[in-house]
Amino acid sequence: MTKQEELRYLVHTLGIKHSMIAEKLGIKVQTLSYLLNESPQFDDDLYKKIKEIIDDYQFELNLFEDEYHETLDLFASEESMHLGIGERLRLFAKRKYGTLKKLAEEMTISPQQLQQYISGKREPGSKILTRLLRLGCDINWLLGGKEALESYKIYKLESELRKLQSSFHQITSIVQKTDHSH
Repeated sequence: MTKQEELRYLVHTLGIKHSMIAEKLGIKVQTLSYLLNESPQFDDDLYKKIKEIIDDYQFELNLFEDEYHETLDLFASEESMHLGIGERLRLFAKRKYGTLKKLAEEMTISPQQLQQYISGKREPGSKILTRLLRLGCDINWLLGGKEALESYKIYKLESELRKLQSSFHQITSIVQKTDHSH
């Protein structure tokens, strides 16, 4: 795989918009598209810069920013059945922790180590799988692509809990503001 192919794969897999990368590089989207798809002169410096942008995106992005659909086929779709462990690990981070960085912190590993599992450079061993299990990851789904109904129910309950906690914080904030004004 060439460096250009690797970057195209990462951009596609992570759903990164070309406009975001182009903006960070200070170039036009069309120029970036040309560099990634057609340019015969693709240098190491540009590769490193784009790779750095992608890495920053992965670890700092709040993956819950976008609206997502809470349906049972979120993880049972035909496409997700063909995902590797890394992509499923990314989905687990998205739905439970919001960012890969937060998942790495909860697992008490470095973001770089987590990235090795995400990219497929390393397969998680028993220690990592045990940590993921304790954090609520369905190991059967992670390793085999099939999520148990119980895991989905847990996911739904956790999602509802997050909504209720957010509402509670909003109510608390309003009450505090009201108390201070009296």
